[in-house]
Amino acid sequence: MTAEDVICLPVPLFHSFGMIVGISSSTVAGSALVLPHEIFNAERTLQCIERYKCTAIYGVPTMFVTEMSSHSFGKTDRSTIKFGIIAGAAMPPELLKRITSAFPLPRLYTCWGMTELSSFATMMHETDTFEKRTKTAGRLFPNFIAKVVQPNTGTVVPWGEKGELVVSGYGQMSEYLFHKKKTEESLRQHKEDLDPDGVGALDDGSLRTWMHTGDEGLLDPEGYFVITGRIKDLVIRGGENIAPMEVEDRIIQHEAIAQAQVIGVPDDKYGEELGVFLELKQGSQRPSDDAIRAFVREKLARFKAPRYVWWLGHGEDGKIPDEWPKTASGKISKPHLRNIVKGLL
Repeated sequence: MTAEDVICLPVPLFHSFGMIVGISSSTVAGSALVLPHEIFNAERTLQCIERYKCTAIYGVPTMFVTEMSSHSFGKTDRSTIKFGIIAGAAMPPELLKRITSAFPLPRLYTCWGMTELSSFATMMHETDTFEKRTKTAGRLFPNFIAKVVQPNTGTVVPWGEKGELVVSGYGQMSEYLFHKKKTEESLRQHKEDLDPDGVGALDDGSLRTWMHTGDEGLLDPEGYFVITGRIKDLVIRGGENIAPMEVEDRIIQHEAIAQAQVIGVPDDKYGEELGVFLELKQGSQRPSDDAIRAFVREKLARFKAPRYVWWLGHGEDGKIPDEWPKTASGKISKPHLRNIVKGLL
């Protein structure tokens, strides 16, 4: 990023993505910032890209999808864009490939982090391969340290296995203001850091404090972080752990699907069943529910095919929304989807 860059920043400024990655980074680089609208607006974002000849575009995954679905997308001159940054939610590899080729984005930087860590903790480098860009969230920033542990513990899992990502370092928050209980749940010291001789403490004799992120992931052989989803979103069907992002990544490979969100649905027999909300790609014919299940089973285990299939805007009783319920920062809200399911069942 240089003083010659013009950054299109449609993400909210109260969020660490907009405040740190947007405002602070551009202040350091001297680049211009374009704020398209008070709240996210795909049409205004595209207009700004063309009008101000933006060289970069930032956003969470659903923002990029909404922009690509816009009537103005094909008519907008996007040739000045050199790079993009995407973060803030789970990023299935198939979706990243679609975004990279559609805009197109010569350099797409995938990142991972959280506000409690002062924004990003991992990021791609411009020299990383396309495969790393679409399948990982990059490597750890300097002055951070991370572990992959058994959820809610300090026990490290073998390299390459999934677990909860915990992080410590200079960007770590001190507390949740006025919320002592939540702080104690999230910021923890691990006695497992000490070896049998008691070695492993910091210079002052204390134990390191770790931020428990609640995100599930693993480290690939080269030390790149692979984010597999939120631990609380994991679906347990008949004793089998199913990561929603794996199923979502398969479903959006279907030519008719723009976005997919998989959630767990209570079930008397299996404990949970898979349900999926689907957004039809503009101009596509809606496939049957069975066709979606068959498509999943072509590549994944049979039990990973969703029992329940709901289409945005296609509920006869009005219980299925026309648009995705979103958080204030623009991410699709799975808690809202779970509440919708309660009404559907």
